[in-house]
Amino acid sequence: MLGSFIQTETENETTRPTRTITDFTQRKKTLKDTFRAPESARKIAGFPDMRTCLLHQKLQMLNVCVERRVQREANSKRKQHQDQALAISEDEAEDEGEFFDCDEPNSGSGSPVKAVLSLKPEGRLRRLGDERLLDEPEEYLYIPETQEPVPKTEDQLQDDAEVMLKLGPGSGLTTQMMCTSLLSDMEAFKAANPHSQMEDFIRWYSPKDWEEVKDETGEVTHQLSIRMTTEGNTWLRVWQQAHPVPVARQKRLFDDTNEALKVLHYLESRKMHEIYNLTIVPVLHSSILKLIDICINAKVDDLFSPQIEQLLTDLCRLSRSESDDLPPIGPLLDDLAELERRFYQFKCFERLSGYPKKSTLDQVKLQFLEILRNDNCCTIVNRKLTAAGDGTLYDILIPKLEHDMAERLISKDYIIRLDGDSKSTEKGLYLGPQFMRAIVTGEKLRLCGAFTESTAFV
Repeated sequence: MLGSFIQTETENETTRPTRTITDFTQRKKTLKDTFRAPESARKIAGFPDMRTCLLHQKLQMLNVCVERRVQREANSKRKQHQDQALAISEDEAEDEGEFFDCDEPNSGSGSPVKAVLSLKPEGRLRRLGDERLLDEPEEYLYIPETQEPVPKTEDQLQDDAEVMLKLGPGSGLTTQMMCTSLLSDMEAFKAANPHSQMEDFIRWYSPKDWEEVKDETGEVTHQLSIRMTTEGNTWLRVWQQAHPVPVARQKRLFDDTNEALKVLHYLESRKMHEIYNLTIVPVLHSSILKLIDICINAKVDDLFSPQIEQLLTDLCRLSRSESDDLPPIGPLLDDLAELERRFYQFKCFERLSGYPKKSTLDQVKLQFLEILRNDNCCTIVNRKLTAAGDGTLYDILIPKLEHDMAERLISKDYIIRLDGDSKSTEKGLYLGPQFMRAIVTGEKLRLCGAFTESTAFV
């Protein structure tokens, strides 16, 4: 599915837990398994993951639209086949039965039939334990089939919040936006429980608002909470407006076709700088994940774990930037390049140390860790301070250095510096800064210098 390869963390830094490279690798594998699971094993995706970047949310939304449409069409075909089979069975039963003359139905005979059909329960999912209706103690309370929640991306939620803020809490449009899903659930509940009342709905939908109350005699009874009985309560008003309509005949809350077209239009209408803002953070995160895979395959993830954690933290902070300007990625790129350079330095040092024939990986890592801590310096002359403690790396490295000194030209630099003498007051004896450098390479000698003299005579 689309979007399985683009993802970035957008957690708040103050609440972001400490994670190791293994945690990020395991999460990455879980995400890949989720998107690449077989069709029979996958469930319909829910809301887009708000912890990911906006581009990934849009791709998730597109996947949700495709999957919901596929499921809706499959359910429609299955229902159509069931209706056809039922119609065929009814036709066969009519052909085999005997027919008798009967009187024409009078004008008033249709009303009782319609009344009975209107009370027929529809859209039941399952029973709510042993709960029964308050007005009909002999009937169980059933959980209805409801519509899927409406998935939205981060920018859509932000737009809805801005609209509600502008309209105000008393606006009818605001109430309609907030109560659309509630109305759908109430209609489905009424269809599944024809003799129900609002108290029955609250017992299923919001059990915390069904409170226990003790009377003067100590008997325990139940009643609706204060917020459900307040005058002008939205819940009560919506309940009065709701009609018993099963989910199969309700208007869809989520139009997958229109939402998919919106996503495609959004992606097509982006300008170049907007495309950059959408993709730069996922690309950087993908590069970090690639580097994590390289470190894990080389079994050196413990060496570079602190640097990688710092990179992920910086990237998280970068993704949280609310500025419309392009994010400053220069420092992050420099740190990423430095980490990559360090890794290949380790690989060179690993080969120089004779791994795996003459030294173990732990020895090499311990010696390289000393290099990282001591500003690219390590001790190999004193055998007691070597990684193995028995002179293994010392015996490997010293012959190489001696061979280079004997066979290759070694350069040596000699530098002489002299600061200027500003205290001399004698005429013509002022000494400025002086510099001389000698470079000895084998039998060759190169000299360079910078000399100053005073041209001011007092």
